[in-house]
Amino acid sequence: MGGPAGTGRGGVLRAATHGVLFALLLAAPAGAEAVDADLLIVGGTESGWAAAIQAARMGVGSIVLVNDIEWLGGQFSAESVGAIDENRGMDGAPFPRSGLFAELAERIEQDNLRLYGNKKPGNAWTARTEVRPAQAARLFREMIEPYVASGQVRLFSHFYATGASLAGDGKTLKSVRFRSSVQGEPELSVRAKLTIDASDWGDVVQASGADFEVGVDPRSRYGEPNAPVDQSAFPPTDMNPITYTLVITETGDGDPIPRPEHFDDQRYFLTSSVTERDYRALPWPFPPHRPFNPPWTPLTGKFYQGDRSVYSQRRLVDHYNQKIDHPDVISLVWTIQDYPLDALPSHVINALEADQPGASRKNIALMSRNQRQIVFEDAKQHSLGMLYHLQTTVHDRMEDRAHSFRRFELSDEFPTEDRCPPKPYVRESIRLKALYMMREPDSRHFEGGVASATAEGVATKGSTDDRFSQQMYYDTVAGWQFPYDFHMTGRMFLGGDETGPWASYFKPGRSWRTQSDRATFPLRSLIPERVDGLLGAQKNLGYSSIVSSAVRIHDQSVAIGQAAGAAAAVALRKGIQPRALPYDLNLLSSVQRALVEQGDAGTPAILWPFRDIGPEHAAYAAANLLAGHQLLPLEPGDVDFRPDDPVNADWRRVVVERSRRRFIGAPAPPEGEMTRGDFAVRWWNALRDLRQAELPRFSALDADNDGVPDRDDPAPFDAADRNLMDFLAH
Repeated sequence: MGGPAGTGRGGVLRAATHGVLFALLLAAPAGAEAVDADLLIVGGTESGWAAAIQAARMGVGSIVLVNDIEWLGGQFSAESVGAIDENRGMDGAPFPRSGLFAELAERIEQDNLRLYGNKKPGNAWTARTEVRPAQAARLFREMIEPYVASGQVRLFSHFYATGASLAGDGKTLKSVRFRSSVQGEPELSVRAKLTIDASDWGDVVQASGADFEVGVDPRSRYGEPNAPVDQSAFPPTDMNPITYTLVITETGDGDPIPRPEHFDDQRYFLTSSVTERDYRALPWPFPPHRPFNPPWTPLTGKFYQGDRSVYSQRRLVDHYNQKIDHPDVISLVWTIQDYPLDALPSHVINALEADQPGASRKNIALMSRNQRQIVFEDAKQHSLGMLYHLQTTVHDRMEDRAHSFRRFELSDEFPTEDRCPPKPYVRESIRLKALYMMREPDSRHFEGGVASATAEGVATKGSTDDRFSQQMYYDTVAGWQFPYDFHMTGRMFLGGDETGPWASYFKPGRSWRTQSDRATFPLRSLIPERVDGLLGAQKNLGYSSIVSSAVRIHDQSVAIGQAAGAAAAVALRKGIQPRALPYDLNLLSSVQRALVEQGDAGTPAILWPFRDIGPEHAAYAAANLLAGHQLLPLEPGDVDFRPDDPVNADWRRVVVERSRRRFIGAPAPPEGEMTRGDFAVRWWNALRDLRQAELPRFSALDADNDGVPDRDDPAPFDAADRNLMDFLAH
């Protein structure tokens, strides 16, 4: 693969070599296995898995899923984040589960009930449901297996992308080449009509020549209040940190793990209140990021309530507070384990520079696999160092050692020799330069619902009222809400010595204290601006760095993969490129309906983040589709659909008027007394198969003639920015 052209601070990147020359260079070599497919999915992450299942359910006949390891499941399994994060409202209440995520969560909970007699065995502070990594890998495999057994999906494990081939036009992806991590295995070349990049680091986006971004966005790029005006404190390497998680199992009294390489106890004094005085006695440049927590707390099952600790934060099995006949199992995903990427320790710099001069100054997403592995290994040793600290320094100072970490050992469930997960937890990847780039003002929570900023340029967090975001995209394919959640991206060295101990700190505008509103995800943000034959998924999406911090958790990644699979299936069925989908209401509706109208195949997905209605309700699909088609009169605070309320005459009139503008030949509406839910079902059934109007367009680059180019316009057919396309308003 050619190196990136232009690796300046936070700039737009593009593979330097593409087009015909790239195709010639990457022709399948002799001895390589050549495979043809309708759809190629690269990456066995939760997004890649969901895309494969959704596309298979929609009848795509030949799907190839290529994974760089054996396990499927991404964050759930290989990255070992087993206490599952989910969309949640301002009050902390989780979204109703939907789509493939709901199906997966139900499988997990039923499996937990079988294994532990409890659907939620971990009693974790951060999660409604927990799953052990190996258990998750098994369940992901079980759910995709029917499509593998039928021959519809082919799985290739232990292959990573090494290059891509474009058509003669220089802008249409035709095939991707892979190399096996198993010595002696032949290379693999997959030629596909469409490809979804659900890899960890945007391997296909980079290889294809599609534009992408890495690093911190300047304020000037997207006008984000929390983005920096001055980027001097934000090197090109600055990213949401990776974390090498660990899983430990209670075994009784034992010995500490071996002392990790480069261990320094001072690095871990922020882990718990036991070493608070030690931390404060050192001359760190920045204060501690939050109050010190005890190493163990008797948490009794209150989601996001009570005192948390490294022990209970993401515990996977809790037999002390629940009647479970199994030792405690803890997932260690504590902020002290976070591994900032803005500045690296000297021994990591030296190893990277030995591999390639200048490698230590690359953003991690642009590094080679070998270079990233150097960083991963140090992140792993850092996490093991925290466990060693808990088993030694903290153990020695604990009065009650019944819950000492010395009673635990590393779990043997991973397919690795060192008992660590196959991969680190990745929070931020490359960012696909898409048809539209989601940005902070679209969805963040502003005081009074108005986008404003303080004199310092940092937007206020605002109140805690629940409402829809300022931009509810007309091409929604998923609903979401989560804080803008940057972990500490800065690394500070004690005394400025890059060979010595370090700690993490928050940089301005990048923390976990900013909330979003109830938001949607646009189809445009899956589609490259410049390359055809390709869709983004997982964390390779069209959004800013700030938005990426809020759109990255378990259920979101499943939903986004499912949306990519639906978009691919519609494009393949129609014989068109994905870029046509958002600009034709009939095509767009086909994608949205495929996600929501699952029938007997699965659970309806979410298009519109109503608070009070879930997939089990008879009106859920109709309410989501009517809202997603912009047919319902909704104010920002109307977060409840209220399906059991009686239909109001004015409400019905507006719904019908908008419907008749969008759907050609809309019939007379249902009359008489009925609930909103009943009306929604009956009216959507009357509309669903009708032809829809063409979207009016004033010019090729500015559809609504509002002076904002479509590529920068969250609502390209809505000049008034009222979350209602102009032709529906009058």
